[in-house]
Order: sequence, then structure tokens, then C-alpha cells
Amino acid sequence: MKDYVKAYNAYAQDPKTTHRMHDYYAPDFEIIHYFMGANKISGRDKFLHLMSSHPSSYETLTPEDIVVDERRKVSAMLLKTEVVDKKLGKVVVVERYLVHYQLVLDENSTIKIKKILFFREVLPPGALDTSDVFKKDPEMTALFS
Repeated sequence: MKDYVKAYNAYAQDPKTTHRMHDYYAPDFEIIHYFMGANKISGRDKFLHLMSSHPSSYETLTPEDIVVDERRKVSAMLLKTEVVDKKLGKVVVVERYLVHYQLVLDENSTIKIKKILFFREVLPPGALDTSDVFKKDPEMTALFS
């Protein structure tokens, strides 16, 4: 899971390298967002396209806690995210995510993420959050509509 987070930070948000995340996600991947105004995304390629569709900013994930249950094929992580506005060159949001990963073995017995249940920290009223930053890029509005 630590390797996954490193790969996400390095490759998932750049359209030129997002294909490298195929090593981590099953083709029929889905993510369900458990916060106001976000939609479920079905399909690995659709998800990766969206993750690389906020060119004005990027997020860096840092695991704060990782739990793995091999028997149930699940993992959970508490992640700190720092969102950087590229134009300003500085961190504009610090937020935490609680992410539940459902894992499967592919045809080569490689572990892949099949489903993510995604919970995001609720920041104080009026605070800038990740959604506010990502929605600055037109394609990302599809995630929140």
C-alpha cells in the first residue's frame, strides 16, 4: 500500500503517466465517495482520466495509518493530503481522507484495487477544501455535479 501511494503521487495526476496506475487498479474498478456532492465513478480509465484532469493543482498523499486484512482482502488508510496550487506554488489545503480499499487478485495473481470507499474530512465552514480547488478545472466539475 505504501508503494501504491508513492505511485499515485508520482503518476496518477499526470495524463502522460497515469497509465502506470494500471498496475494498481482492476479494469472494473469503482470508487464511491461518501461526502456531499460527489459522484460514484465506475471504470479504471474514467477514474484515472479524472485524477489527471486538474492541471491547476495536484495533491500529495501521505499515509498516517495503514491497516491490512489479508484474509478479507481489504485495506484501510488514513491519508493526509496536501493540495498545491501550481500557479501560487504553495499548499492551499491540508485535509485527511479515510479510504477503504477492496482488493482482488487478477489473472496473474497480482493484487489490484477493485473498489474504494472514500471518506473525506469535513473542514470548518468557510475553509477551502479539496473540492473547491479541483473544481477550478472544468473537467473536474463532472465529479461534483
